[in-house]
Amino acid sequence: MALWNVDLSTEDGALGAAQIGSYACFVAVVLGLISMVFLVGVVMSDGRTATAILVAAFALIEIIVYAVAGFRLRAGKGVVWGVAAAALLTLEVVTKIAAMSIVGTMINGILLLCVINGIRGARALGRITLSADDVGEIFS
Repeated sequence: MALWNVDLSTEDGALGAAQIGSYACFVAVVLGLISMVFLVGVVMSDGRTATAILVAAFALIEIIVYAVAGFRLRAGKGVVWGVAAAALLTLEVVTKIAAMSIVGTMINGILLLCVINGIRGARALGRITLSADDVGEIFS
C-alpha cells in the first residue's frame, strides 16, 4: 500500500490507513520527547528555569496531542485529534523549512502525509456500511 494512494473503499484499507496514521503520531511522540529533553537541557544550562518550564509545558502539550491522536486513530476514530496532530505537524514542517533543516523537513513531511492518510482512513471507516465478511456472504 503506497502512502499517497491508499485504498479507502474497503474496511481493511481504511483501517490500515488509520493505523499508519497512528504509527506516525507515535513516532511524533518519541521525537517530541527527545526534542523536549534536549531543549530543556539547553535552556537549563543557561540557568533560565522559568523559560525551561515554559518550553517543557508547550512540548508536553504537543506530545499529549500526538499521543491521544495516535490512540484514537489506532481505534479507527479520532478525526478531530488527527486534524490537531496534522496542524501541529504542519507548523513543524514550516519551522523546519524556516530553519533550513532538510532532514527534519523530510521526516516531518512524511509524518504529515501519514497522519493525513490516517485521517482519511478514519473518515472512511465512518462511512463504510458493509464489512469484508458481509461482502463475502453476498458473493458466496
